[in-house]
Amino acid sequence: MLQGAACRKITINMAKIKVLHIITRLDRGGSSINTIETVSRLDPNKFEAFLISGCTNDPDGSIEASLKMKNIRYVFFTDLQREISVWKDIKAYFKLYNFIKRGRFDIVHTHSSKAGILGRWAAKYAGVKRIIHTPHGHIFYGYFGPIQTALFIWLERTTALITDKIITLTNRGKQEHIDFKIAACDKFVTIYSGIDPQAKTVFNSQEKKEQFKEQWHIPQKSFIFGYVGRLDPIKGISYLVDAISRMVRQYPQSHLLLVGDGSERQKLRQKSDALGLNNHISFVGFQKEPDRFIECMDVFVLASLNEGMGRAILEAMAYGKPVIATKVGGVPELVEDGLSGLLVPARDTDAFVAAMIRLIKDRELLQGMGGQAKVRVGDNFSLDKMVRDIEHLYEHCF
Repeated sequence: MLQGAACRKITINMAKIKVLHIITRLDRGGSSINTIETVSRLDPNKFEAFLISGCTNDPDGSIEASLKMKNIRYVFFTDLQREISVWKDIKAYFKLYNFIKRGRFDIVHTHSSKAGILGRWAAKYAGVKRIIHTPHGHIFYGYFGPIQTALFIWLERTTALITDKIITLTNRGKQEHIDFKIAACDKFVTIYSGIDPQAKTVFNSQEKKEQFKEQWHIPQKSFIFGYVGRLDPIKGISYLVDAISRMVRQYPQSHLLLVGDGSERQKLRQKSDALGLNNHISFVGFQKEPDRFIECMDVFVLASLNEGMGRAILEAMAYGKPVIATKVGGVPELVEDGLSGLLVPARDTDAFVAAMIRLIKDRELLQGMGGQAKVRVGDNFSLDKMVRDIEHLYEHCF
């Protein structure tokens, strides 16, 4: 079989390993960034990489432009989409199967739930020798009702049987998969999602900070608690609105900066209006360069009810921003409680407010945690380390 011949060439003639990555969609989140950076940074002397993405919302073409700029070979399959659609799912499966069969890939590496199910089964029946999956979190709780959740768990368990390795972004994510009996321990490997801390710069003058605040109508004396990400129920933004509502009673300079868009945006705006917080919450929507907003924050906040890893936390820490976050998923592996930030229970507004007060009152603690956060990212969560770890896994699959 040709795959067998390809494997022999890898060890004897050092032929390149042919890798196909499949992701449900290239949105603006961490899973997309992780996947794009992996495909673009794999050693071209060892690997020949391709990318398939499902239906992607890219109205200004910036995502596709990024793929071209990074010289990534890619294809969009519009029938591959996040929502369940029997007819489109069947079409997507056969398109994936035909593409994989023709491409004669050595490894198929899938990302996220829908692509993970369809892509792995297509790879299996197309005769791919090694199948790898990165879930980028999980949907075992916090997303759907009990019946739908049970179905997803069954699908993940069944599909894990044909998967050689499952990459989890944190050790906690690995343990949760094991607890839900998705697969045995030896099938999992933890590879932290990486960022490039060297690419992070900071405002070099107070004047630029003031100009930024003026541009976005944020009062100059504001103390900014900021969030970057989707405005969806699982992210717990409603609890942040409640927390800032209580904060402004004691500290009127408190301000919440929300960078991103999602299904809850209108509902959150209505809640903000009802609580009289128009001057204390800024909804700036999706931004192509969220780093400009992170730079302006005093503290990064995350109130998620469930979180695979929380890549935005690393982005904020790389800028030296302390973090207040909920103790969910892999977040405690990123933020050392009391050192680089403060961790609180999910859905606990009292605890969140207490943590916010602690940092707004103690500027020495604020600066110290920010410094610790920056060091921690550089030492443990670099992009180069992530890609090298993935390459090592690929090479040892054969």
